[in-house]
Amino acid sequence: MPALESVRRRSDPMEHRWGQRIPLDVPVSLWVEGRLSGRGLLRNASISGAYIETALELPIFSPVTVTFSKATAQVGTDAAVVRTDTGGLGIEWRNMACPEIVALLERTCGRRECDLRDDPAYPHA
Repeated sequence: MPALESVRRRSDPMEHRWGQRIPLDVPVSLWVEGRLSGRGLLRNASISGAYIETALELPIFSPVTVTFSKATAQVGTDAAVVRTDTGGLGIEWRNMACPEIVALLERTCGRRECDLRDDPAYPHA
């Protein structure tokens, strides 16, 4: 994302995101009510939410579990749909800054490029 676009987004009064978005390209599975309901690509994420490109259509506030591969295991975390568009879903993690998402983001961006602990949504002890 160009720096100017980032500045515009941060000053936009309609922008309600809490976390620093990091671009991704991670395949995910979407589970609704314990059943695999669809697949998608995690296109960007933060410690508070994400955007998933998918053909799955879900109503706002639908609970969903997002799973992705981590080494040799599948990792899942619960979320809620907070917005939709023709390309996918905006979700908010139920457990902000959960270890699985923090690890994914740190692997992607590297600690030198971004420190998630400086993110206003990161829970400070």
